[in-house]
Formats: sequence, structure tokens, C-alpha cells
Amino acid sequence: MKKRILSIALALVATCSFAQLSERENDATMVKLGARPQSGNLSLTFGYDFGGVLDAEADDAEASLFTGNFFAQGDFLTFKYYQSDDLAIRFAMRLSKHSEKLKGTGLTDSTGYYDGANNNSVTEDFTKTNERNYVFVPGIEKHFATSNIFDVYMGADLYLGFGKEDSTSEVTLSNGDFNKYKHKKSNTIIGIGGIVGFNIFVAHLPISIGLEYGLNLKWTLGGRYKVEESYKVGSNSEDVEYQVDQAPTPGPNQSTAPTRYSKLKKSQFDMDTNQDVRLVLNLYFAQ
Repeated sequence: MKKRILSIALALVATCSFAQLSERENDATMVKLGARPQSGNLSLTFGYDFGGVLDAEADDAEASLFTGNFFAQGDFLTFKYYQSDDLAIRFAMRLSKHSEKLKGTGLTDSTGYYDGANNNSVTEDFTKTNERNYVFVPGIEKHFATSNIFDVYMGADLYLGFGKEDSTSEVTLSNGDFNKYKHKKSNTIIGIGGIVGFNIFVAHLPISIGLEYGLNLKWTLGGRYKVEESYKVGSNSEDVEYQVDQAPTPGPNQSTAPTRYSKLKKSQFDMDTNQDVRLVLNLYFAQ
């Protein structure tokens, strides 16, 4: 009798539990960090470039625009903003500057610096160098696939690079000999990159891994050196201004110096496919 009562009680408990589960409604939950980005989301983008790695004969990358960001010194900072679910704004930038200055007065017993044969001492020494590079790469992506697993897109980047370099060097010796040298260089790089890529979303994490490649067009304007130089060594002296297409060597010993020009224009154009093939990692987050 006790066993029969226990069995009936267990059956009633199971029936009540089943009724509660069958009538239960799940709460609607919105999770900000989802697998696929939506309008208003942002992304930190990291890319490892291996363009040309499959071509053993490819020893240059003249049309390369930017390799991406893989935590190496001088890599670009790269971001994305999703204007809509299928349209993303890309942006990359690199800002670098190097400045160095030296100014000294030589000791009376110092050995010759410029005219070593006569053991003349350096009375004044001044060196100043500045180098700046600013690069901005705005771009756009149009996404096609809408699944939470696989994403295909195409887009374009506009590359704007500006570089400037100037250097000054002045050395004066105790016998009156001197060497004064100054050069300036500026260049502008304009590029257009058409890209095709895909992303694979990783589980329910706000992460995707993908690959992108495409066609680059690159114009390099400027890059010539403008030089002002004057020196005196014994009875020989020179005061001249000229332009060269390579980094010049200051001083009177010009046996290996590049050709001097009174006027010089320099430009370069390159176009090629798969100059920048990037393995891309995106980390998505909401505002």
C-alpha cells in the first residue's frame, strides 16, 4: 500500500513539473557582443601581410600600399566603423617623426676631424636632422553575405602619404677650413587599392578571421634631394646648390657621389595585383 501511494505521488510531481516547463516562456535577451557586427559597431583590425610569399621570384613590392597591423614597429593603426549592417568605413594611419641635434665645441688638443693630414682640431661642430612621415588611409567595404558564419565583401582604400626630410651639418676647423652642408627632401604618395575579402566568424565570440587581396595603383611624386653645400680645404673651396635623386654625401670627396642636376623632377607609377595580401583578424565591439 505504501509503495502504491509513493508511486502515485511521484507521478503527480512529474505531471506538475512537465506542466510548468511546457507553459514556461523564454525571456527575449539582446546581447551586445554578437558574432556578426551590426550598424553602429566598431572593430579593431589586425592584419599580417604575406603578399608575394607564394612567388619565389617576387623580390619587390613597388606597388605595395600598406601591409596592415601586426604589432610591429611602424605598423599602421587600423579601425572600422559599420555605417550600416552591410557598409563599413575603414581607416588606417601612421605618424612617425625623428629629430636629432648635436652642437659642440672641440678641445684644443683634439685630433683632426676633417683635415687629418695636418692634424687640425675641430672648433665648432653642429648637426641637425629631422624626418617626418604622415600616412592616412580611408576606405570603404560593401558586405554581401548575411550569415553569422561566413562574410564576403569588396571595397577600396585611398592612400595618402606625406614625407619630409632635412639635414644640416657644419664643421669648422682650427685652421679656418670648414664644411657646411644642408639638404631637403619631400615626397607625396597617392594610392588606390581595390580589395576583395572574406571573414569567418568564430563561434559566438566577437571575432572574425579572414583574408583580403586585390589590385593596387600607386603614384610617388617628388623624392629628389635639394642640396646647399659650401666647403674650404686649404686653397680649394666651393659654394654650390644642386639636386640629386639619391641621398648625397657631404664633403669634397665626391668620387662616388650621385650625378648633380641644376633642375630635377622625379616621379614613379606602379600597378600590380596581390601586392598586399593580408590575413585579417577583427575584434568587434559596440559603442
